[in-house]
Amino acid sequence: MAKHSLFTTSKPVVGVVHLLPLPGSPGFGGDLDLIREKAWGEVQALRQGGVDGIIIENFHDFPFCKLEITREQLSLMASIISSARKEVNIPLGVNVHFNDWKSEIALAYSCNAQFVRIEVFVDTVVTASGIVEPCCAEATRYRKLLGGEHLIEIWADVHPKYSRNLLPTSLQASAKMASDALADAIIVTGETTGVETPYADLQEVKDAVNLPVFAGSGTNIENVSKTLAIADGVIVGSAFKDGKSAGNGVLLANVLEFMEVVRRNDR
Repeated sequence: MAKHSLFTTSKPVVGVVHLLPLPGSPGFGGDLDLIREKAWGEVQALRQGGVDGIIIENFHDFPFCKLEITREQLSLMASIISSARKEVNIPLGVNVHFNDWKSEIALAYSCNAQFVRIEVFVDTVVTASGIVEPCCAEATRYRKLLGGEHLIEIWADVHPKYSRNLLPTSLQASAKMASDALADAIIVTGETTGVETPYADLQEVKDAVNLPVFAGSGTNIENVSKTLAIADGVIVGSAFKDGKSAGNGVLLANVLEFMEVVRRNDR
């Protein structure tokens, strides 16, 4: 089993805070306080529910711009992540869609978060927003420039959801490239949010690298035991939400129920 440097548990559960649409995105509702309050409530519910880590992302800014969010979005995310850091003492992560690796690393550095999720690290992919090129060289150098190579982990997706590789590359090849490019963990997902991560894909990546491998989508109460029998951890969004839908808010009861199932297994 690959060793985790951030967690005390061997099979961590990372809960997701899906921010409401931020200023400048098509769905923005005009109420900054509502965005902060919803995020604050979800952080509290995840903490009280006993998750091992939390990742905060601008999930509702779809359709996403490539590579760079606006200053107002960046500053609001910084405010929310800083508040979350004061609320919880478990590992905190950042994800900025789509593939805004520089904002992710800058936010993690300035807000004392411990990891970032980079969707397009080593493969060139086609998304609804266009072609996105890999960033491993730039991201690792920027992290080094900030002195964050021992403070901020890079969790790299391979064959990320909502995209297609421009060139045919196997999961194993992509995972090995990500490992060679200094990723600290690998994320494997289903095709879209809420879709179960295929067990065969998890095993294929586990066989390819000596890094922690996370299931990044579709883990729920029914499949978490089988998923964690292969994966080194899970990132959970939809299963914690009201109605098990990513578009809704986190329910403490769902988190508690899920974590109770996880605790029954030897992590």
